[in-house]
Amino acid sequence: MGNEIVANAVVDPNEIEVGDDLSINIVLDENGEVIGAVSDEVIVVTGAEGSVVDEIIDVLDADGGLVLEDEIVTIYDADGNAIAREEEIRIPLEG
Repeated sequence: MGNEIVANAVVDPNEIEVGDDLSINIVLDENGEVIGAVSDEVIVVTGAEGSVVDEIIDVLDADGGLVLEDEIVTIYDADGNAIAREEEIRIPLEG
């Protein structure tokens, strides 16, 4: 795999690190019955110029249907300062 040009910079793919973490929490009612779940996935891509963090939180109902999804993407410079942030909340339409 060769070097790739990204935003006028040459990026060596061997100098990029990618990490992924997923946690899932089951939500119970007062009787111990499952009423839903919350998953939280964090993907981090880091290189010499900085990092990108993509966090996706999904709220699911008892049947596994998506109730809400919240995605936050944050870009950090090489010094760890947040330089951009975008959040998108998606609610599926019934149909």
